[in-house]
Amino acid sequence: MNIPKYKTIAGQSYPSGSLGKNDLRWRIQNTTVEECREYAELLETAGFIKQAQKEISAGSAYAYNVNLFYTYKKGDICVFIFWDASIHTVFITEETARAVPCVKDAEQTGNLVEPIFTQIHLNRGGMCYVVRLADGRFIIVDGGEYSAEDSLRLYEFMKENSLQEIPTVALWVFTHSHSDHIGLATRFIADYKDDVAINAFAYQFPDCDKITVAMESVEEMKEDVAFFERNIASNYPNAITYTLHTGQSFYFTGLELEILWTVDDTYPTSYTSFNDLSAAFRMKFDGGKNVLLLGDCMLEACRRMAHTYGDYLKSDILQVTHHGLIGGDKELYELIDPEICFWATSEERFLGLTPNQRYQWCLGEGGCDYNAYLRDDSIRKRRHYSAGKTVSVKL
Repeated sequence: MNIPKYKTIAGQSYPSGSLGKNDLRWRIQNTTVEECREYAELLETAGFIKQAQKEISAGSAYAYNVNLFYTYKKGDICVFIFWDASIHTVFITEETARAVPCVKDAEQTGNLVEPIFTQIHLNRGGMCYVVRLADGRFIIVDGGEYSAEDSLRLYEFMKENSLQEIPTVALWVFTHSHSDHIGLATRFIADYKDDVAINAFAYQFPDCDKITVAMESVEEMKEDVAFFERNIASNYPNAITYTLHTGQSFYFTGLELEILWTVDDTYPTSYTSFNDLSAAFRMKFDGGKNVLLLGDCMLEACRRMAHTYGDYLKSDILQVTHHGLIGGDKELYELIDPEICFWATSEERFLGLTPNQRYQWCLGEGGCDYNAYLRDDSIRKRRHYSAGKTVSVKL
């Protein structure tokens, strides 16, 4: 242990453990916000330098809970702290040899163009979103399956919408390590290393050897992640790689990308699917619009986010979790209350035109009332877009 011990009167905590290759984690229950603040001060006394601090109120719907987030660094040791007021619990991660997001992006070049948020159509399926920033660079979220055709479609979109001869990706961020979220990126970074500049990647993929996933092939996922990371290392050796942690913010021209949920918040839960390891984050544009992306977050994550963040979750655009399949939560969607919903699934499945298949759930069937809520025009008329075609929204 390289960090001070957390002190709590209740004294209840899980023993330390690890999900990655260079981390230790603690979950301290029945603690208080005062004890969390005292621990932050203890880190500073021990020589750790505060890199970031944030407070997020859940608003009137949840008894004015205020959540705390801290990032500290000393040498090559980083400490990430998240106080979840809704469950009176502190999550602490100690990590070595990872980059920490800058307070502001040093490469900002001014507002040159109107930002756009785009859902990319993928023939092989999956999830791929692209933001063109106000300075002309791009942020990419996930990708899709390993496909030369879809990889080309992503490149052509960026080439057409770039202000530079060589498109620049400021950050490529990944929710989790399923093949329909990292496969396209694995192909793309090999095929277009000379045609696209990529400054940074961000994700948190736990070490497959340290988790038990009953419903999936861990060995296959381990190979996919290793292939993905080898391609980054060999084709973009100078790119920064960030590990996503709850409470982090990445700043770009006209945009704050705010991490709301990672596996930090569930340690030491046993996982039944790699979807349980999904991250969620929000893009807050200077123009006032917010885009909330849930990746493939499952039920526990969705319900916990609702209780943790409350009214703070209100957003204009929502990426419906898990392609409109199981895992969502009505309470969460009511708090987000979006104007526009993006469904990372085909038009046919979105419309429920595949009889006796689970994609009927996109309509809210099978007990998926959260999807029925989103599509109930008597509650609110919303704009819905499937991934049947490429769609852009100006921000």
